[in-house]
Amino acid sequence: MNIAADYRDALQREEARVRESLPPGNELAWQARWFSGACGREFTTTSGEKVLILDFGEWNREAGPDFVRATVRINGREHQGSIEVDLDPSGWEQHGHATNPAYANVVLHVVVGKSLRRHFSRNLHHQEIPQICLHDHAAAASEWNTSANARPGRCTAPLRVMDPDRLTSLLEVAARRRLAHKGSVLQKMISSRGEDAALYEAIAVTLGYKNNKLPFQLLAQRVPCRLAAKPGGEARLFGLAGFLERPGPPAGPAKGEITSLWSAWWKQRASCERAILARGAWQLSGVRPANHPLRRLGALAAIASRWCAVRHAVKSADWESFAATLTSLHHEFWSYHTTWQSPRRKSPLALLGADRIREIYANVVLPLAIARGSTSTDWLELPSGPPNTTIRIVTARLFSDSTPRHLPRRLYVQQGLLQIYSDFCLHDHHECAQCGFPALVKRLSP
Repeated sequence: MNIAADYRDALQREEARVRESLPPGNELAWQARWFSGACGREFTTTSGEKVLILDFGEWNREAGPDFVRATVRINGREHQGSIEVDLDPSGWEQHGHATNPAYANVVLHVVVGKSLRRHFSRNLHHQEIPQICLHDHAAAASEWNTSANARPGRCTAPLRVMDPDRLTSLLEVAARRRLAHKGSVLQKMISSRGEDAALYEAIAVTLGYKNNKLPFQLLAQRVPCRLAAKPGGEARLFGLAGFLERPGPPAGPAKGEITSLWSAWWKQRASCERAILARGAWQLSGVRPANHPLRRLGALAAIASRWCAVRHAVKSADWESFAATLTSLHHEFWSYHTTWQSPRRKSPLALLGADRIREIYANVVLPLAIARGSTSTDWLELPSGPPNTTIRIVTARLFSDSTPRHLPRRLYVQQGLLQIYSDFCLHDHHECAQCGFPALVKRLSP
């Protein structure tokens, strides 16, 4: 029985059924994804022209197109100009770009979702602008940020009686698919923007947990590793994050830290004011003090300062070496405080706990190793962390309660469950009525 082949067959039928249903999502998130290189560099326009992105340009903070000073090659000819990203093809006309002189030099219009009608992008000179639709490319697939109803699905009954060995094999197949996809995205990012920028950004995203991934990604793009490691780099991170906008009079144990950050930030602020994240970009409610974005920014600054060691540990793909490197990270303030106001601890608190280090390993290190041809299966023995909210939603959907006791408490089990949920549950908008996963489970059962 080839479980991997059966899984692929079921997934192909599922994708054929839902291929028109990609939700557009958040425009800023798609702009960040495009700029990261995760969507790739090679595309075909809606008119059949071949496109190669030579330079993604600079993210425009002023009025006008999203990215300026970009270079693209279309059917062999190079074009320099701007790139605009919209969720929907109709956005070009709806936003008035066609008659706006600021958009006259746009050389490529990138849209996320498909439309039942054909929309032409034109500038004020009535020249057609090449358009690519990410939904027509594998680039459209991204990490899900929504959830299906957390109640048992039709697959619960067949999963409950499925042979334990076959269930673990199914979860391993799904986990490998998840890691392979993440590795493919990382490779695209590396090809587009270089290894340091791509890996640093990928690590930053994992520091944002579920609710603050986007602001961390934006910060990593606006303050790349080489800048974050320079004098004043940490102040730039905190300043662009918006956490120094109203520092108030320094007081208590944070006085020296805030004063130091502000003294470096105010000199830079005027030149990058438009890039400061709005306070609403952050979701701070319900966040444990030890996991607050302030501490995670301190950790990101510490990672940048030791980037050579961190990069070496990532590329080695060795769990022990990677965990030891990230455990040893130190910050003069955040290793001893959980908030600006908290008293200084007598002993240091890890900037990154074991569970977060394991998440970075699963989302960055392992996928990269697999994408680069690693055949090691040591990762199958890595223990899982405690179930978070996402895992609890997934297990409620698939098992109606908690994961069966006979399943090993391993990282790959959680990764496999997340991938099954992503591949099937999130694509079915009829509450399991048309989902092909229950049939797959029954087919794999004796």
